[in-house]
Amino acid sequence: MIAFLFGTVANRDEKTLTLDVHGVGFRLFVTPQTFADADPAVPIKVMTYLHVREDALELYGFATTAELRLFEKLLSVSGVGPKMALGILSSANVEDLAQAISRGQVAALTSVSGVGTKTAERIIVDLRGKIDHQSEQEDRSLAAVIDALTQLGYTSKEARQVATKTDHTLKIEERIKAALRRMDT
Repeated sequence: MIAFLFGTVANRDEKTLTLDVHGVGFRLFVTPQTFADADPAVPIKVMTYLHVREDALELYGFATTAELRLFEKLLSVSGVGPKMALGILSSANVEDLAQAISRGQVAALTSVSGVGTKTAERIIVDLRGKIDHQSEQEDRSLAAVIDALTQLGYTSKEARQVATKTDHTLKIEERIKAALRRMDT
């Protein structure tokens, strides 16, 4: 299994990125956030999920581990495939989706193309209480690091790219210091 890829963006089209990893191009289906953060001039790290079918191998890419975890949880629901799971992830950030699922907000899920009421209800029933709160904390920690870096004058894109490479197990203050050290190199 391919856990993550680190490389530069070789090509971008509507919903995919082609990542050049030492001369090998990997085509990834990505969320709009990952797509927006992908700068061809800066190497990026993308968490991946390999979906195997009889007729195809499809690689899905995510900017954060929390996105990947929620994607995998969505795939565990009967009737939800990778394209639908990616569509759901594209509709809102991980924390908002986790809250919508835990609160039973069917409308938040049915707003996604292809997700009907029955599927939304099945997602809520299957995943309510199973959404990892640790991933929500990781996202908050990441957001705090990005916010601190942007307040120090770095662009949002620079801040996100460096912050995602820091160790998520560190305290926020230590993570900010690690990110600043990376900015200096």
